[in-house]
Amino acid sequence: MKQGCRQRFIPWAIGRLFASLLLSLVSVFASATAPSVYLLLSGEQAYYQEVSTVFQRVLAERYHALPVHTYTLDQTLQVAPNSIVVAVGSRANEFALSHLPDADIISLLMPVSAWDDLLTRSSGAGRRAAVVIDQPLERSVALGKLLVPTAKRVGAVFGPVSVASKAELRGAVQRSGMELIYAELASDDNPIGVLAPLVQKTDVFITVADRAVFNKSVAKWLLYLSFRQKVSVIGFSKSYAKAGALAAVYSSPENIGRHGAELVSFLLSSQGKGQGVDESWRTYYPEYYTLEVNREVANALNIVVPELEELYREYQFLLESVQ
Repeated sequence: MKQGCRQRFIPWAIGRLFASLLLSLVSVFASATAPSVYLLLSGEQAYYQEVSTVFQRVLAERYHALPVHTYTLDQTLQVAPNSIVVAVGSRANEFALSHLPDADIISLLMPVSAWDDLLTRSSGAGRRAAVVIDQPLERSVALGKLLVPTAKRVGAVFGPVSVASKAELRGAVQRSGMELIYAELASDDNPIGVLAPLVQKTDVFITVADRAVFNKSVAKWLLYLSFRQKVSVIGFSKSYAKAGALAAVYSSPENIGRHGAELVSFLLSSQGKGQGVDESWRTYYPEYYTLEVNREVANALNIVVPELEELYREYQFLLESVQ
């Protein structure tokens, strides 16, 4: 009887063992091919951490149970197949493009000119996308029109990089019913000599981001000259508004982190659904923006600025009306 019981037990045990092994193999295979996200930060600075925190929270809300592995540049990074590397900041993007050429990479918190430059110097089979920090220039124009509704002439100065945005700014200004007056500033030009006559001819001045050295040189003299001439300046960063611009429109680390998470969620959910997902791997302006107003400057210029909630509502309405 014991022998018979044993004979009946052995096939049953083998079956259980085979099923267990099969499930284990399926589990291992699934874990090897399931998508993961590797979040690569350029450093420990607060703005990188803010992008990381918002990115992970929003992605968890939209794409449940998706592993997100966070690394800094001093840690060893090994990327599994079928994964996405999200690089935050210039150093992380340079590292990802040079060391992980075959990985799918999404860039966050990079100027579009710097990202484009990296792409031209990179290779590999991986797909590339980015949420850049630059704003569509129509946002700056709309903010200037909202705060200075009587403005007719818009001033701007272009450097070696930002000159490529001239047509975009001219179109945005014309759609708002105003005229663009501009100058180009070379590295060996005297900034005051170029900016002084330009500021005198304008009602509102739109700053356009360029290289860091150019931005600092222009900001120093533009804010001084515009304040003397009572000309409103619309900046492209929070620091611009704090330094003396009337207002600025920019995308914060929180804005970038949110858009980045939404983009990753979309790209992953679109795979294999015939939605042209490869065409979605491209460069994006940030979906979300932040407004900053220097109310001391507004008071000095006799400009009445509504409270923040009303400002956002009026601004969004104006943006939609000119698109």
